[in-house]
Amino acid sequence: MINFRALASVRRLSFWALATLGLPLLISLLLASYYLQQVSTQGQQTAFMSAQVASASKRLDDVLLDLERSTRQFRVLADDSRLQLYLSQRQRVVQTLAEYQQHTEDPSLLAILEQLQQQLHLLTEQMAEPEALHRTELDHLFIGFAGLSEQFDLASQALVEQLAADLQATSKRAQQRLLLSMLSLPFALAAAVMLVFFVTRPLQQLRPQIARLKSGEFEQAIQVSGASEVMAIADALDDMRLRLLSLEQQKTTFIRHISHELKTPLAAIREGNELLYDNSAGPLNAQQQEITEILRESSLRLQQLIEALLDFNLLLDMPGEQSHRAVELRPLVEKVVANHRLSLSSQDLSYHLAFSEPTVMANQEQLRVIIDNLLSNAIKFSPPGGAINLGTFVEQGSVYLYIDDQGEGISDELQQRIFQPFVQGQVAKEPRLKGSGLGLTIAKELVERQHARLRYQRLTEGSRFIVEGLKGGQLDES
Repeated sequence: MINFRALASVRRLSFWALATLGLPLLISLLLASYYLQQVSTQGQQTAFMSAQVASASKRLDDVLLDLERSTRQFRVLADDSRLQLYLSQRQRVVQTLAEYQQHTEDPSLLAILEQLQQQLHLLTEQMAEPEALHRTELDHLFIGFAGLSEQFDLASQALVEQLAADLQATSKRAQQRLLLSMLSLPFALAAAVMLVFFVTRPLQQLRPQIARLKSGEFEQAIQVSGASEVMAIADALDDMRLRLLSLEQQKTTFIRHISHELKTPLAAIREGNELLYDNSAGPLNAQQQEITEILRESSLRLQQLIEALLDFNLLLDMPGEQSHRAVELRPLVEKVVANHRLSLSSQDLSYHLAFSEPTVMANQEQLRVIIDNLLSNAIKFSPPGGAINLGTFVEQGSVYLYIDDQGEGISDELQQRIFQPFVQGQVAKEPRLKGSGLGLTIAKELVERQHARLRYQRLTEGSRFIVEGLKGGQLDES
């Protein structure tokens, strides 16, 4: 078997054949190289386009389903929050359709997208007077959406099949032309056949291995013998496979350690604290009783956080439907601060609250976890006697929630990775406050579920974490 690593590339292989068989063979090989490059390029484009079309089809189904859900909810409940959700989902559909129109040239897909825009225009006109909108009319509209979505799926599948057929036709055409060019050159024909075989075979070998990656099978290495260009693609895919496998193993290891190493000692801590709380070990004074009560609440909260961490992988894979409503910030922040009273007191830290926007639209429990994690991070890296500032400001119609501390800040290099799992900054001021390296990761994930963004900003003295892009809301007083 020809060692393609030694030959290094298709270009060097062509030079070797020319030196062996002369100018006629060189001409044949140049033709072969051209056609094979065409097949390789079209193969890569076909794979890329197929992935794009499949992703676009699924995304279109998702945004149309979200639009239908928000529309029906607004028709039933007719409140401002549902209206805002409907408008947001409609805007997503508009943006999705516009994006697809810019990136597709297929006439059938463009025609379906045009019909979807017309259908969306009808929905917009009818939703302008929701009180006059009957359920049958709404059902008819979304039956139309479902039909067009199905047509889009079928057209996408047909496009993928056409791309595959075109690729196959191109490959076949290249082989035929190659044979025709070498009918009078038996030796050149034999060399060219070997060239075609040994260059196209790795591409065929890559297809099932890419399919395994797509299905989440990361254990088997990606191995291809062939030209260096193809092997470079295979090496890049294998590096990606190893990275994905490492992430899966880290997640599994973390879940196992959390389950076995935290639950058992936490149960013992809670049991011991309950004995103190019930005065089973002797009477306590008022201050001691207050401390045991705080320990009791904190240990219960810690158990809830551990259980939430155990479900963190489910949070990534199964986002589910989020319940967003108007959340009053000051009471929520004060409740979170109260849970950190002992940490604040032990470091003689002060805090200041300043809310220019009193309420935001968010999932209240997830927003509480976000604030809790960011506040815990600020306490961990604040110097003794320092101050922590929490507040909001409004800019360009969006609400920004910030938490400032007076710590040493995060280095420029670490800022690029601070939101990755298990990445930690400098050692905390108190060793007992060392975290797991997941607080900012969880906060970032939950912030994105509020349709917002979490970013870090280095201050002149300290650090600031900003949750930007939140929407202001009004409390339902009914």
